[in-house]
Amino acid sequence: MTQLLGGRYQLTAPLGRGGMGEVWEAVDRQLERRVAVKLLTNEVIARRTDPRELVRRFAREATLTAGLQHPGVPAVHDAGSAENGLFLVMELVDGCTVADLVAEQGPLPVPWAAAIAAQVCSVLAIAHERSLVHRDIKPQNLMLTRDGTVKVLDFGVATILDAAGVVRITSTGEIVGTPAYMAPEQLRNEHATPHTDLYALGCVLYEMLAGQPVFTATSPHAVSYMHLEEEPSPLHRVDVPRPFEELVRRLLAKEPRQRPRDAREVYERLLMFVEGAYPLGDVNPAGSMPTGMHLHARVLARLAGVDGSSSSPQPGPASPWGPRPMPSPGSARTPDPMYRPGPTVGHHGAAHPPSPEAVTSQRGIGWKILHSLWMTPALAFGFLTWVSFLYVGIRHRHRPWLVAAAVYVVLTAAGGVLVMTTTDKNGVASTPAALFWLLLFLGGVVHAAGVNPGRLRLRAQLDASGPTHSAMSTHHGRQPTH
Repeated sequence: MTQLLGGRYQLTAPLGRGGMGEVWEAVDRQLERRVAVKLLTNEVIARRTDPRELVRRFAREATLTAGLQHPGVPAVHDAGSAENGLFLVMELVDGCTVADLVAEQGPLPVPWAAAIAAQVCSVLAIAHERSLVHRDIKPQNLMLTRDGTVKVLDFGVATILDAAGVVRITSTGEIVGTPAYMAPEQLRNEHATPHTDLYALGCVLYEMLAGQPVFTATSPHAVSYMHLEEEPSPLHRVDVPRPFEELVRRLLAKEPRQRPRDAREVYERLLMFVEGAYPLGDVNPAGSMPTGMHLHARVLARLAGVDGSSSSPQPGPASPWGPRPMPSPGSARTPDPMYRPGPTVGHHGAAHPPSPEAVTSQRGIGWKILHSLWMTPALAFGFLTWVSFLYVGIRHRHRPWLVAAAVYVVLTAAGGVLVMTTTDKNGVASTPAALFWLLLFLGGVVHAAGVNPGRLRLRAQLDASGPTHSAMSTHHGRQPTH
């Protein structure tokens, strides 16, 4: 395709294709910059049974995306018509979709999953405040750039709320969205609300942590049934803090009123789990030069008094959403009796829990000995090594340790059979049996000693997230686990 769209946009390479047309990389010959062009061709329009609806949805995407000015939404540069159809010119996002990232990397580290979801929440918070519901949040519509910035794409099926409910832009009876990420109320063709987007975000967050969708089946109908009737399986990840997993489960609640209040609440909760992370493939925020957005954000955060690196006091309990009023020039600052030094505070006053390594290093020898007593059964000459690994495996829901417990059960049983079948009439076991028990004992002790540092870090992680977990458990009528 060589013609210029609108007399200035030269299409250079296809980027993708979907129900709303084709996406191309292009060059704006007038301003000499790379852009993305979404093209709705006449052929695509003609094949649809409702061409007017498709054209209206395409135009609506242009209007809604252009009006939603946010660093997490690609900027709209231009829109128009050409001989072969309609086109929308947007900011070119250089990165990969979250779907491709999970397919390549598998389950994502907790800080990365939290950072991606928190950025999506920042977009949804602004969109919802403008009465805009996306209705198709999914990994394929989330782009991650090399510096860690997330862009939310495809507002083509978005809808606008008003005081009376929902202004539909789809045909009567048509269900809009992707079944694998649709909320139960959306599948029932009920009115979409901001809580509908939060459910979809929960699906994305679960997939980033589990490496697979919440529900999988052989047909869209079966997937829809599971969203309506079944509960998600546990994540089975020992490194996911319980408050984080509880947040995911709340987002995936079947009833909208049981989900978090709004996107801002989810954003604040996610921030507690965002911290420095290792590079993820080509994505490396620490290795990238700060962009203009990053530089601006740091200044604005310090002005608002919510930058963790700032030396100024942070908001106390009396003002959780913003800084204290600045004193007038020349006046003395009155100490706030509610302010107490605490953990590092990040954006909007959200406290970042200390790392497990930091908590472990701060603990005394008594604490370390106490939480190393789980190894005691392993010291019983190999008879009870399985008890040690069964305990920590169940305690931390760690599958490899449960597998180790099962292996030690089998080895212990095999050793018992060996002793009974090779012991002579004087009650003396054979040399092979004695060597077997010695190796079982030494192997169990060495194995437990090698596992213990990781066990201590997990115990420290529980201690580090204890206050948050306790508060959330109390809110839901459950007692915290210690």
